[in-house]
Amino acid sequence: MEKYKIALISDWYFPKVGGIEYSMHTLAKTLSTYGYEVNVITRSYPGVPEYSIRDGVSVIRVKGRPLPGQSRFLMPSAYKELFSLLKNGNYEIVNPHGLDSPLSMGALLASRKLRIPVVVTNHSLVGNTPYHSFLYLAGRLLLKNTDAIIAVSSAVERDSKLMTEKPIYRIFNGVDSEDKIVKVPLPNNTEGKLVIATVARMTKKKGVQNIVALAPSLLEKHKNLLFVMIGDGPLREMLESTVEEAGLSGNFYFTGEVSREKVLGYLDQADIFALPSSNEAFGISILEAMSRKVPVVAMNNSGVSDIIKNGVNGYLANNLTEFSSFLENLIENPAQRASFAREALSGISNYDWNRICEQTSRVYTSVIYEKYHNNR
Repeated sequence: MEKYKIALISDWYFPKVGGIEYSMHTLAKTLSTYGYEVNVITRSYPGVPEYSIRDGVSVIRVKGRPLPGQSRFLMPSAYKELFSLLKNGNYEIVNPHGLDSPLSMGALLASRKLRIPVVVTNHSLVGNTPYHSFLYLAGRLLLKNTDAIIAVSSAVERDSKLMTEKPIYRIFNGVDSEDKIVKVPLPNNTEGKLVIATVARMTKKKGVQNIVALAPSLLEKHKNLLFVMIGDGPLREMLESTVEEAGLSGNFYFTGEVSREKVLGYLDQADIFALPSSNEAFGISILEAMSRKVPVVAMNNSGVSDIIKNGVNGYLANNLTEFSSFLENLIENPAQRASFAREALSGISNYDWNRICEQTSRVYTSVIYEKYHNNR
């Protein structure tokens, strides 16, 4: 198979921690092992080199501070530099990641102008936001410029179809079996406790506030629960205050933002994984929990529904009442926890990054061929 020079582009990349950051880097790393020349183009951060090599992948950071008063958009000079990098980089395919990334969408528009084949990977759902009509309109206008879309779940595929008639390929994210694990000790008072872990950015969209809201009723029957909240975000301080005011500090532990290696280390010590997000585009944290043999309770009708089969390898709740009931069932039934963990682990090979790399490279080949064929 012919090997291409590829640019993967997004604002969301290391040292920032999140699902897009992990999946884009792991795809780049895997493509590189297959002989592709891969560059990641992303934003700069203070103290981070503008050029580096990570796991065989060249990382190029455009210069430019955020526009005053916000953090999402960079100064215009950054987008001019991005255009120059694409114009002079001899890339055969450009793959922007994230419709909510200004660099990603800038790369999409630049690639169209430069006539470089471009595939956009959509990692998100518009969700129930007051701005959903505007966001769908913006998506329709932007995606006119792509040659194809990769959707990371069935839910994202459905969402993408509302914005474009371009070819859409459903390719799931994955989990890397070779990831390093750093075991971080939990607080000293964990002896005899049953650990319920949540990995998510502390935002309303992720539903983390629902874990805090459901905890008191669960603790009335089960005093030995420890809720480990892994991640950081704007709700963290409020949630910690709520827990303290309710007198539940001994049953909660907030880790703040930690590296992926430490996330896996925390999950190794968990008995149950709980994620009450109803707008989850895919759920890499679900795969991480499954890979560490931790049974999952999540919400139905989201990207997680591709991964979890309700009652077979985890629970999918249709509402928070059902979510709480499923948690209680797993708290009280160690055998059910073990059964879900076994089933989940047996299916984890479906999310191997080598398979994902092969699927993605076939999309690249198809788009490049169509671009060449139609312009002959």
